Amino acid sequence: MILDAVEGGAKKTEVTDSMIGFRDTLRFYEFADKRAILLVRIDNRDTNFTTTAKLYLFEDGTTAEAMAKWVNNQHSDGLFADAPDPKASHDIPAASCKVKAHAIAEQVDAPNGKFTSYTVTFEIKDVPEFGGYTLKDFTDKATVNIKVVEG
Repeated sequence: MILDAVEGGAKKTEVTDSMIGFRDTLRFYEFADKRAILLVRIDNRDTNFTTTAKLYLFEDGTTAEAMAKWVNNQHSDGLFADAPDPKASHDIPAASCKVKAHAIAEQVDAPNGKFTSYTVTFEIKDVPEFGGYTLKDFTDKATVNIKVVEG
């Protein structure tokens, strides 16, 4: 089964903050019709923008609504006790997750300090097949907020 994050109808959800402020950026790609979710995580500690990814597979019959509950629980207070658990998960190799470019978008004042907001272009490429699923190579952009260290 081919998972195409760009043209395959995946629902994208980006999370850059939590109740306590900015956090690692999480980008979820929900392939509801194929019962799969790709999670891309971009670290917000520094401009290395370390990027990791994981593919989650769900049981046949799992609905888009149920998968959306699982996504919500991954970055919130776990409000949905009835969210499904994935039947399998697969770490994407580090060599397949690359940051291609970044640019400063704006400076942001937040309750917990000043942040630089970056637009980060990342690439997921040459991912091995997992459980009959093939992730098509793609490039995308995400927002990452890094705290300004004042000297």
